[in-house]
Amino acid sequence: MDINQIKTLLERYSMGTCSAEEKRIIEKWLAETENSKAFTYDDDFISEQLVISKTQIDSRLKITAIKPRPKYNWLAAAASALFVISAGAIIYASYLRKHTSQQLANQPHVEKQVINGWVYIKTSKGITDQVKLPDGSIITLDAATIIRYPQKFTNHKRPVYLDEGEALFEVAKDKTSPFTVYTNKFATTALGTAFNIRSYAKEHKVSISLIHGKIRIDDLHPTHKVNTSNILLPHEQIVLNKLSGNLVKSSFKEETPVIAWKSGVLNFSNASMDEVINTIENRFNVTIINNSKRTNWSYTGDFKDEQLADILKIVCLTEGVSYTTNKNSITLK
Repeated sequence: MDINQIKTLLERYSMGTCSAEEKRIIEKWLAETENSKAFTYDDDFISEQLVISKTQIDSRLKITAIKPRPKYNWLAAAASALFVISAGAIIYASYLRKHTSQQLANQPHVEKQVINGWVYIKTSKGITDQVKLPDGSIITLDAATIIRYPQKFTNHKRPVYLDEGEALFEVAKDKTSPFTVYTNKFATTALGTAFNIRSYAKEHKVSISLIHGKIRIDDLHPTHKVNTSNILLPHEQIVLNKLSGNLVKSSFKEETPVIAWKSGVLNFSNASMDEVINTIENRFNVTIINNSKRTNWSYTGDFKDEQLADILKIVCLTEGVSYTTNKNSITLK
C-alpha cells in the first residue's frame, strides 16, 4: 500500500464510502488513540513507516503461516495492518480537522448544528470550546454553555445569543457593525473589545465583566423606565442578583480571576452555594445534591490542578459539610 493508496483510503473514509471492514479498523484505531495529539506527517515519513511496517508484516506472515490462504485475504490483512501502523496518525489528524466539535461516544462533546442559516453550539459538562465567527471575532465557551449566531452577519449587525452558560468574547473591530450579545436579561454591545458574560440558569446572578475596550449594556426587561443602560470601561463589571433584582456596578483590579476558567482554573470570590456547585458540576461532569442545611455560602478559593476529591474536601471543610459519592453523583450532608 503506497502513499497515494493511503490518501485515497482516507478520502473514502471522510466521504463515508469505505468498506465496513476498513471503517472498523479506522475507528478501532481512533478509539485506542483518542488522547493522542494530531501531527502533520510528510510523504517521506509515511514512506519510511511503510517500509518498516511491511518488514514487520512479512516477518509475521512467514512465522505464523501454516497453510496457504486466498490471495484476497492476505492482501486485505496486509493492507489493513499497513494502514493501521503507517497511516493511523494521518487518519487521526484528518478526523480532528473534520470533526473538531465531536468526541468519541460516551465522552463529553460539543454539539454543533446549522439550522435555517443559524449556527447552534452547545458544550457539555466537562468540556470547553472556542469558535471563530464570520467577522473574525473569537468566542471561548465554558462548560454547559449554549450560543447561537447567524452563519453570515448582514445589515451591519452582529448578533450573538448566549442562551446559557459563560463565554469570553474577543470582538473584531468594525465601527459600522455593532457586536451585540443577548442574554435573557441584557443586550451587551461593543464595537471592538473583550468581555466576559456568565449567565447560568441554575445560578442566582448574572455578571458582565469588561476586559478592555468599551461596552454598552441595555436592560431588555427594565423594572424602571429610566437608567436602563450602563456603560462599562476596562476592569468594570455589573452583577445582577436575580432574586432581589439588585444591579451592582463595581471595578476589579486583576482580570485573571474573571477569565480564569479559560485556563482551567476554578476561581471563587465570595461565591454562593449554587455558583460553587454549578462550577464544579460543569468542570467535572458530575451531579451534586445538597442535602445539608447549610445553604448560605460565601466561599473564596482557587483551584488549578487539584483533583475533584481534593476540591470537595477543601470546600466541604470550609463550609462545614460532609459528602458521599456514588459514581458521578455527589451528595452533601
